[in-house]
Amino acid sequence: MKKLKTTALLAICLILITGCSSNGVEGKWQYAGGVYNGKARKAATEFLMQRTYTSDTYEAYLLEGQLEPELYNSGSYEIKGDSILITSKFSSQPSQNDNVTVAYKFKTEGDKMITSGVLPNGMVVEEHWKKVD
Repeated sequence: MKKLKTTALLAICLILITGCSSNGVEGKWQYAGGVYNGKARKAATEFLMQRTYTSDTYEAYLLEGQLEPELYNSGSYEIKGDSILITSKFSSQPSQNDNVTVAYKFKTEGDKMITSGVLPNGMVVEEHWKKVD
């Protein structure tokens, strides 16, 4: 389980592909699965990953049982058309993406958001998020 958690956290920390503004992405989003280098991955059942977005910043939390939510990533973002530029400022896991801005495509439909792009390490990602707040 620890390996699954670590793998999921690293992937999510690297991806950092959601943001918020008055255009419908502001609020709290929960990870609902994704596709990584062509391989589908379901959201973990042992824990939840959520991101809370404000006007130009985000915080990503790991929620497990009755434990306090754990901040695992935070940073800033900027929306430009159908792209979101994400800059990670903090990561609880070692990351080569700290202070690196990564551009992703995103779209929202109701309470669903899909983000996609290519990480600096070459990984092709598509993530699915569900709005929970």
